[in-house]
Amino acid sequence: MMEQICRTLKPFANIYTVLLMWFLTITNFYICLKPIHDYAAIAGLKSMPVILDALFYYTPDEGYQTLSILGIDGRNAYRLTNYYDFVLPIILFLSLTLPNIALGEKCYCLIAPFIYMISDYIENLAEKYVLEIYPERNDSMMTLACYAGLSKFGFLFLSVLIIIINLFKWILKEKPQSTSNNKKKQK
Repeated sequence: MMEQICRTLKPFANIYTVLLMWFLTITNFYICLKPIHDYAAIAGLKSMPVILDALFYYTPDEGYQTLSILGIDGRNAYRLTNYYDFVLPIILFLSLTLPNIALGEKCYCLIAPFIYMISDYIENLAEKYVLEIYPERNDSMMTLACYAGLSKFGFLFLSVLIIIINLFKWILKEKPQSTSNNKKKQK
């Protein structure tokens, strides 16, 4: 499956598409946080309120306490944030995979970003469900959201680390070639 995704994305793996995906990721991240930021400004809060997406780990009680602290308007803003957050995983997946493909890396480099994307979608769906049934509780769904979010953060970190490692490998591979080309030109 990763090889098929890799072959599909290969024609788009260039500096322009990578930069476009990074720009779209940053833009979408801003759009995702805007409802929460606007709510904080209207409510006169000095900082942005905590949302489940930003927590690395929480128990169902802590998750429901977070939703309770948000209040009605805060939860409505969080629903908008959650709605916009359904675009982010695919854009971020492309932002994390296209650089590796452009650097000529193997398809296995797509596994971590793919698992990140799936984890983020699971987290978003679980959070959407929990927000929709609130104030009713579903501890299993809140736990699923927590562990999917934990997985999301772990695989996001791993994906970024893979890009950094592959970039260093590419730089080190290119440097000796350019040095040997300069020596040939001097002779």
